[in-house]
Formats: sequence, structure tokens, C-alpha cells
Amino acid sequence: MLETGRFYKKYIFVFTVILLNILFYNYAYSEDAFLIKCMKIAESRDPKLMVAYEQVQLSKSRTIRAARSFFPQFMLQHTNSKGKTATATDISGYEYISESYGLKASQALYEGYRTRGSYEYESMMVTASQYNYTKTREELFSKIKLAYYEYLTTKKESQTLGKAHEIVVDLFNKVKKEYKAKAISELDLLEAENFKDRITDMYEAAKINYEFSIKKLVNLVGIIDIKDVNIEPLDMLSDDVPEISFNLDSLMGLVLTNNLEVQTAKIQAEMAKMKIKINRSKVIPKFYLEGFYGRSGEAFTTQPLTLTTSWNVIGKLSWGLWGNSLEASYTQDKTDPKTIVDASKRIDTQTQDVKLSILDDLGYFVDTKESDVSSNQTNADYMETLKTKRLDTEKAYNDYLNSLNTARTLKKEIILRERKLALMKKRNALYEVQTVSLMEEAWKYAEAIASYAKATYQNYSSVTEMEKLTLTPLR
Repeated sequence: MLETGRFYKKYIFVFTVILLNILFYNYAYSEDAFLIKCMKIAESRDPKLMVAYEQVQLSKSRTIRAARSFFPQFMLQHTNSKGKTATATDISGYEYISESYGLKASQALYEGYRTRGSYEYESMMVTASQYNYTKTREELFSKIKLAYYEYLTTKKESQTLGKAHEIVVDLFNKVKKEYKAKAISELDLLEAENFKDRITDMYEAAKINYEFSIKKLVNLVGIIDIKDVNIEPLDMLSDDVPEISFNLDSLMGLVLTNNLEVQTAKIQAEMAKMKIKINRSKVIPKFYLEGFYGRSGEAFTTQPLTLTTSWNVIGKLSWGLWGNSLEASYTQDKTDPKTIVDASKRIDTQTQDVKLSILDDLGYFVDTKESDVSSNQTNADYMETLKTKRLDTEKAYNDYLNSLNTARTLKKEIILRERKLALMKKRNALYEVQTVSLMEEAWKYAEAIASYAKATYQNYSSVTEMEKLTLTPLR
């Protein structure tokens, strides 16, 4: 009953993972058709995902093979032979022929935990391969989301910095005229040029990052050009960075129940325990039954060959005795005597056979030690994976909080800089504020925009990382 409960729990978890994926896929991206299309294209083309799918199918085939051991093995058998036999009076011999055909069957009556354990082990392998497939899929989606957010961020950043760059260039041209008119000093001119160069560098870097983000996105999706998606992307990420509806404690709980690497490590620990059970079952006696039913006979070539009904039943015992092995069998052969002419023909035979091999199975001790070490290793890996993923989640959560606060502060600063820049433009037109001071304010405004873009991207990327770690839509 306990093993059955574990069996159902595994498949309930797999079903839950699939359901969460469906909800996550439809809910989290329902407002962005471009991102959905990118994911669908990538899912159908990614070679690693295809290999992971083939591994799932392979593990299912191995499970079917293991399940086959529960049922009898059947074999159709046909034998022909021809030779010579000698007698005491004629050593030249006489030619004879023999023939036999029928149905042979074998069935394991009891094998301890070996057959059942092998089946459950392969079933766990199916679960592990399904985890791996989902993990590979989620990692692909996570990379695409990050590349898409980077694309939107750098696109907005390059557009905004482009406008700021135009303003600063115009102001620098005005400063040069003021210098020629000797209204400002050479130091003011150099300072203005420095502001212009800084914004130019920021703008050029933003353009390079924007072009690279496009290449990164199309490579991950598996297309040549971003236009191949045939859907227009968003102009920018949400201007108001939203909060998530989960705290750190709830995220830690989700890591324990939903994280795919943690669940994979857990199932591997269970598989190691199963190997211990399978290995221990070697010291439990195994009973097998084999049988044959058909027709057989032999005759000299000078006589017609007449086949008669024959059958046999063999009971076998196999017992691993801690490095030694014991084999015993009992055979019952029976032949229908109605058509037998030769009096020397056996029609009923019982045979007992017992073999005890000494120290022929020393691999038992090696397998026992190996399975114990493997179990300890997988348990340690499980605990280490759980700790690592919890630390990763806490780091991503801290990055989310920091970037959220930074983005909100920078947004207020941008509004402040915009208002101050507009006021200074008016005062500059009235010659109340120097053009160099106006350029400095424009540079600070551009710097605030670039910082806000980075904070926004950091916020979205940290949430994406937490969603991958918890397999849950967070906002």
C-alpha cells in the first residue's frame, strides 16, 4: 500500500506540473501575442527539447519492456536432426531421422522484489525524464523571455537616448556660437563638449545593445529575422513596474514542491533506494516454471517417421547465498506411448538436479556497497540542490525588491528631471540659465533614463528567474 501511494503521488505531481505549465503559459503571457508566438516557434525547433522528448519516449519503452517480465514467455520450437547409429553387429550404422515441434513457455513464479522493483525503477525513470523535458522547456522559455525583455528595454533606451542626444547636440551647437561670440569661456566650451561626448557614448552603447538584443532573440527563437514572427512586439515594458503577490516564505515552499531540479534530485534518491531493494532481493529464493508441449519422434530412414505427443515441465529454484549460488531443478518428461514401437523409448522421466557454486557471485557484495554509496550520494545531492535553489530564490527575490525600489525612485527622478529640464529650457531662452548648465541637466536626465531601463530589466529578469525556480506565475 505504501509503494502504491508513492506511485500515485509521483504521477499526481507530474500532472500538477503539466497543469501549472498550461496555466502559466496561458495566463502569464495572454497579453503579449508576440512572446507567445516566439515560444511556440522555439518549442517546435529547439534541438535540445527534441532530444529531451525522445528521452521521455525511450524511458516509456523501457517501462513497457520491464512490464513484459510479469507475463509468460512463449516460443515456437521446431527441431530436425539426421544421423547414423551403430549396433553391436553392424558398426557401419544405420541412418535415422528425428523431428520435434511444439510450444515452449516459461514463467517466473516468484522473484522476490526483482521484477516489481525493476518496473518501478523504470517508472521513476519516466518521471525523471519528464522532469528533464519540462526543465529544458522552461529554461528555453526563460531565455526567450529575458532576451525579449532585454530587446524591449534596449529599444526604449536607445529611442529615448536618441532624442536626448539630438537635444544635447543642438545645445552644443548653441554653446559653440556663444563661445564664438565670447559670451562664455573656453572652459565652459570644454565642459559642454564633455557632456555631449558622454551622452553620445551612452547613445551609441544603447544602439549596439539594441542590435545585439535582436540577434540574441532571433537566435533563441530559431528564426532569421524578427519579422518572421509576423506579429508586432510591444513598444516597451510596463512603465509602472508591478509587484508580485508572493512573499519569500511562500516562494521557499514552492521551491520545495515545484522546482524541477529539486524534484529530479528527489526522484534520483528514490531510484537509488529502489536499487538497494532490487539488490537485496538476490538473497531471496526465486522460483521459475518452464514447460513444453508438442510432438516428437525418430525412426530409421527405412521406416516411416511417426510423431507422438510429448510434453515436459521443469521447476527451477535459484538462490543467491551471499556470494554463493544454489540452483535446483525438477523435470517431469512425458511421452504418449500409444504410437511407440521401440521398447527402449522413455515415456515417463523424473529428473532432479542440484548445483551449489562456491563464491561465484562476489559481485553481490560490490553491488550492495555500490547501491549504498549511490543512495548516500543522491541523498546528499538532493539536500545540496534544495539548499542551492533556495539560495537562488532568495537572491532573485532580493534582486526583485532592490530593482523595484530603484525603478520607483528613478521614475520619480525622471519626472523631476523632465520638469527641471523644461524649466531650464525656458530660463535659458531668457538667458537666465547658461546653456552649459542646461546640457548638464540633459545629461543627468539621460543618465536617469539609462539607469531606469537597467532597473526595469533587472526587475523583470529576477521575476522570470523566480518563476523558473518555482514553476509558478508570480504576476
